[in-house]
Amino acid sequence: MSTTIKQPKARQSFSKKGPEIRRQELIDATFRCLVKYGVSDTSVRTIADEASLSLGMVRHYFNSKDELLAATYRHLSERLQEQTRNLLSSTDGTPLNRLVAFIQAGLLPPLLDRDYVRIRFLFFELTHTNATVRAVHEQIYERFENQLLLLVQAVAEANHRDDANCPMIMRTILTYLKGVWAEWTLPHDDFDPLELVEQIMPFWLAQIGPLKPLAPPAVARAPRRASNRAAKTA
Repeated sequence: MSTTIKQPKARQSFSKKGPEIRRQELIDATFRCLVKYGVSDTSVRTIADEASLSLGMVRHYFNSKDELLAATYRHLSERLQEQTRNLLSSTDGTPLNRLVAFIQAGLLPPLLDRDYVRIRFLFFELTHTNATVRAVHEQIYERFENQLLLLVQAVAEANHRDDANCPMIMRTILTYLKGVWAEWTLPHDDFDPLELVEQIMPFWLAQIGPLKPLAPPAVARAPRRASNRAAKTA
């Protein structure tokens, strides 16, 4: 009587990656899922499929969808922080130029991307209904507000403008920048976000220093879209 010896199953190849790489893969997959499906149709399973990882692997790094959302929101904020730091490091140290560079940072490629901006607004909405996302939002937004406020105050102090309402100017700048982001994502005629900001810049500067020509650092502007109006008449 012959005995059949079972051969061991071939092990599937597995590429070992460090925990930070795996976490970033899942964050990137979450972002792509939000772009494609929105919040309600994005689940831990869809994120796992997008990242080509098992559910067990996902839960090894994140306990829930909320944790994945919060980590993705934090990553998007860090991208803006990094672009801001890079632009400030290439700007001369005058308070005015540093303020202008800070304002411009979120309006330049590669950060100025429609998927990026759209998902940032999605997270703004989630702060009203998701406590985990709201906690991250409060932390990163407070940091951003403080950075901008210090820059506004530095320009006011350099020009001896003790009468300047720096917190209100800071709030006005933030509100306007979010409006520019929202306008830029809409499918209508093309415009350069930096040009739109430059239209209102003298209003801010008139409140914290003498009105004078700006000397912003040279930057690569966002590519223009073809005008919808021009396309219709072509």
